Amino acid sequence: MKFKQGINPNQEFLLPKKPADFLPENHLARAIYEIVNLLGLSKIEEKYSKLGQHAYNPKMMIRLLFYGYAKNVRSSRKISKACEEGFDFAYLADSQKPSHDRISDFRKDNLEELKESFQEIVLIGVNMGLARFGTINASIDGSKLRANASAKLTKDEKSLEKLLETTREEITKILEEAEKTDEEEDKKYGKKNRGDELPKNLQSKRYREQAIVEAYELLKKQKEQMKQKIREDKDREPTEKELKKIDKMKINITDHEAKFMKERNGVIKPSYNCQLSVDEENQLILANNVTDECNDQHQLVPMVEQTKENLGKSPRKVKADNGYHSQLTEATNLFPEIDFYIDDKTRRKDKIDWKTIKEKYDDVEYKNLKKLLTKRGKKEYTKRMHTVEPVIGNIKHNIGYRHFLLRGLKKVEGEFNLMCIAHNLKKIIMFIARSGADLAIAFQNLPKNTNIRNIGRNSTCIKGG
Repeated sequence: MKFKQGINPNQEFLLPKKPADFLPENHLARAIYEIVNLLGLSKIEEKYSKLGQHAYNPKMMIRLLFYGYAKNVRSSRKISKACEEGFDFAYLADSQKPSHDRISDFRKDNLEELKESFQEIVLIGVNMGLARFGTINASIDGSKLRANASAKLTKDEKSLEKLLETTREEITKILEEAEKTDEEEDKKYGKKNRGDELPKNLQSKRYREQAIVEAYELLKKQKEQMKQKIREDKDREPTEKELKKIDKMKINITDHEAKFMKERNGVIKPSYNCQLSVDEENQLILANNVTDECNDQHQLVPMVEQTKENLGKSPRKVKADNGYHSQLTEATNLFPEIDFYIDDKTRRKDKIDWKTIKEKYDDVEYKNLKKLLTKRGKKEYTKRMHTVEPVIGNIKHNIGYRHFLLRGLKKVEGEFNLMCIAHNLKKIIMFIARSGADLAIAFQNLPKNTNIRNIGRNSTCIKGG
């Protein structure tokens, strides 16, 4: 495979110095360099042709993305600039200086493939001892992150029609002014211009018109789908009340898949609902996902499935708040080997009418409520608040991820996956420093079905202690 060759971090300088000497032994950049070099990246490498100019090595680009997200440097322009100004980024880039558009394109083109890298990093953490097979207890929760979309540009069908009409009037006015200006200049200077250039303000208006039309057509399609779903699910035509609700549906012009969601402080903004499954021992993220649904009621089963898939086996216990209660029975039937602790708001009542509860609940829900009310059940469920919620706080407040840069559900999923990789990488380096764990041994002990490459004899994998 042909790739551009950068400076090896162990290459001696005339000073004498080598790039690796500029960073401490336990620096996060060193750990990321080692981990990425050993990840299985065949799916990404297969995209490159042997013909043409050499491309930047995908390992180098991934190192920059992982480290950038770990340091809350997400902008491709800032990452590119950091490669010129910072020893840490220069070290990861092999002293190369990729442009911001190359970094941006690489991220957009490989978001799906990087989900496999997340799984491999989870397994690295498990094999190092951050989480231990047989004792893994997963806590699941969701949190809203704002979309890269303005609330003012979220419109219903009538508002879109009005905005489209206004935009087209503005375009007509600009064209008339441009034509008048051309006529005056032709009389004054002669016909020297080509005459086919579009004014910059007209180009932006044309783009806006196209975006409004796309949003308008998509909203109409979504409304018809909602009506059809009612017909199929309830075997009848939508009622007047349902039609009014459908008629009030809105869409964002810049990000069609972002939905209005209420944050904890009561603010309602275009957002996405980000899901996490976290191990309670060292707060390692085991699985992540993003949905455009405002609540968590359909997320328990998918998150347990992803956790099991990433680990290769089921966690021992799974805990979640009341928002996931609607899928408790389904999840218990699908994963009978897991002990579920799903919060039930009924447990907070001073007096519980057990006769009514037994009539209302199925057997799984009844047993879950009984279990939560025991001393052991209360203790087990309380651990959830000290497991997943601190991780959400770390991602949003410590690292600083409160909004997305990319638009669209698929791209947002990929960006959130990078955020979770950044969290796990920082957990790994902290665990190495604290426990003296050996990264090389963690790689060697990985299951054979992973895509991670075998470590060579001359590997420089870092060790703790």
